[in-house]
Amino acid sequence: MTQLSAETRHTWLLTLILLIGMILRVAYALEQPTLLQFTGAEGGDSAGYLANGAGFFSGKEHGRIRGFPFYNSNLKPAPLYIVFVGMFQVFLPDHETIIAIRLVQCLASIATAYLAYRMAATIARSASAGIVAAALMAFHPALIAEPANIATETLYIFFLAAGLWLYLEFVAAQANGPRLPWLKPVGALALSAAMFGLATLTRGVFALFPIVLALHLLWLGRHQVLRNWRMHSLLLLVVYAAMVSTWTIHNLLNWNRMVIVSDQMMAALWRGAESNDGSPAHNDALLLDGLDGRGSVSCEVDCISAHSTENYISKIDAIVSADPAGYLALRFNELSYAILQPHGTNPFGDTSIMEAGRKWISDDRSLETLEQVLRIEGFAIKLATWIFHYVGIGFGLLGMLWTRKRWVTATPLAGFALYTIAIHFFLLALPRYLFPIEIVWLVFAGIALAELHERWGRRRSAVGSG
Repeated sequence: MTQLSAETRHTWLLTLILLIGMILRVAYALEQPTLLQFTGAEGGDSAGYLANGAGFFSGKEHGRIRGFPFYNSNLKPAPLYIVFVGMFQVFLPDHETIIAIRLVQCLASIATAYLAYRMAATIARSASAGIVAAALMAFHPALIAEPANIATETLYIFFLAAGLWLYLEFVAAQANGPRLPWLKPVGALALSAAMFGLATLTRGVFALFPIVLALHLLWLGRHQVLRNWRMHSLLLLVVYAAMVSTWTIHNLLNWNRMVIVSDQMMAALWRGAESNDGSPAHNDALLLDGLDGRGSVSCEVDCISAHSTENYISKIDAIVSADPAGYLALRFNELSYAILQPHGTNPFGDTSIMEAGRKWISDDRSLETLEQVLRIEGFAIKLATWIFHYVGIGFGLLGMLWTRKRWVTATPLAGFALYTIAIHFFLLALPRYLFPIEIVWLVFAGIALAELHERWGRRRSAVGSG
């Protein structure tokens, strides 16, 4: 009866956390302007996604929508988010389109918080760890605000979390027996591969991670945790490849174009090497510079050759060959900044509270200057974002350390963080691009905080009984 009561309390607490988290997301999303997303006035890539999404369903090969070009025969980004935002534009007016997209993204975001609960509980074998992880996800300011953005992050993180949870359930079933009677282990593995395929079609940088998981299955086989690891690896990779190949087949049949997920990888490698990159127009000028003797010119036709694989390779080779040490320093500094700087503070004002705080400490440290710092636009929400980010990293690393004996289920989640960090050592690294590993930090932070609370409780009981 006591155990049932504890399970009931956990269920009600989780429901309350998710409900409040959903209310916060919807309330924030509904406050944001809508039509500005179509014009690019809010910054970011929203207008491009929306134009390409509408263009995808237009039946035309190329054209312009609201002044933004689309090229269905030469679509560069991973396609799923473009298809996602395009579907709403087929049936709804502009204002309602943005509202509908945001509401769906709010649902995906709070579902990700629930998946964090499942992952933490699976690794720690403790519902309390899952509750803490879900609370960290539900109340993280950046995760509350992100669904309002017309950007890939929310959808990508949801597919990623769904795939990782299903994969962890499969692995846990091999080590400890099936946990969920309605989910067969092989079915969980196949579904995880499908979710990973959707994640890759949302953001191409994920493309190689299932190969890492295939190596993890080999590792499990060598440690006698998993029988028939070859069959399971083959299932994972075949289902994943089948999902990802849908975009390749679409392009071959419709445009006679060979593309696997995205054509943006070489551009990201070049931007990772180029210290002077910036806006799209500025980048076009950099790529055109020196191409057949041309300088900065209009990029209507010339960009076809400027953005070719051969030109990217020659530009990267010239940069690295000229200064290898400078290239490595640039990559280390950019990656470090992307990890340590929390994503999601810009919507609340352009002034950095960390920079202002450092300036106050190094300058006069007067009460008047401190008051100015506290009055910075969005100070409280920015400070909360920094706190959540560093609580996640600090306690997340502690959680990884404490779960090392549960490496069978802990390794895939930690491995995703390592994979994302490693691949962005070479690709362009921004806080936005490293944001998906926030879920890893928060899951392990939930495990660590729950463990600390349990140890504190045991210590109090020991002192009281003594």
